[in-house]
Amino acid sequence: MKKLALLFALMAMVAGVAGAANTVAVGPGHGVVVQNPNPDTICPGATFKTNDDGSYENGYAWAYNGVAAPYYGAWAEGFTMDPGMGAVCGMKFGLTQVGSQDSWHMDVYVWDAAGGSPNNVICVTTGVNPGTIGMWPTITQHDIDIADCCVSGDYFVGWWPNWVGTGNGWYVAADENGFGGGLPRTNIAPGIGFPTGWNNPNVVSTFAGCQDLGIGTYEVACGGTPTEAKTWGAIKSLYN
Repeated sequence: MKKLALLFALMAMVAGVAGAANTVAVGPGHGVVVQNPNPDTICPGATFKTNDDGSYENGYAWAYNGVAAPYYGAWAEGFTMDPGMGAVCGMKFGLTQVGSQDSWHMDVYVWDAAGGSPNNVICVTTGVNPGTIGMWPTITQHDIDIADCCVSGDYFVGWWPNWVGTGNGWYVAADENGFGGGLPRTNIAPGIGFPTGWNNPNVVSTFAGCQDLGIGTYEVACGGTPTEAKTWGAIKSLYN
């Protein structure tokens, strides 16, 4: 009898996970952006680029079967390397949570581009702790330093969470009323009812309002001293 009860309990647990939401969002709403305590010190002299308009109206996440190795469930934004630069030296991520950050970590990536989506992994930094993430509607900005990663032409930067098979720890900030010049992408796991692989997040109804994501990039010269001062602004690179 005890074995039968245990079997039913396990079946209920499996059914619960299978029925859990693989896609989640915090909004829509109006996020309040808070800069990190020491903004933009990770790459002195770098050029900072972002595709959003500086405000965010939602936060998106994959959970449960939406996150799987090597990087299904990842989020990315596309950019074009400026002339005279040639390396990504860091990234800025806009993040929010609803009380479930726990001890999760992220892997941060630089990919080259093919067909308007991430392609080959150029550089990866694993096991990154983003720091304390704000509670929605607070959006905190997190600068992540990486070893200079040389890349040319079009490329993508982004992150993958390590909460495989369970609920999400946090959300990527989403700009839903921006300039529309971004190139947001998410890597969709197979077998969960959506097109598999890299797609615009808006192919998923939960993320349908996405214009761009809270993901920025820092560019410097590849193997040398930066030749341009860093710049702020809404869109520093439009992807054609």
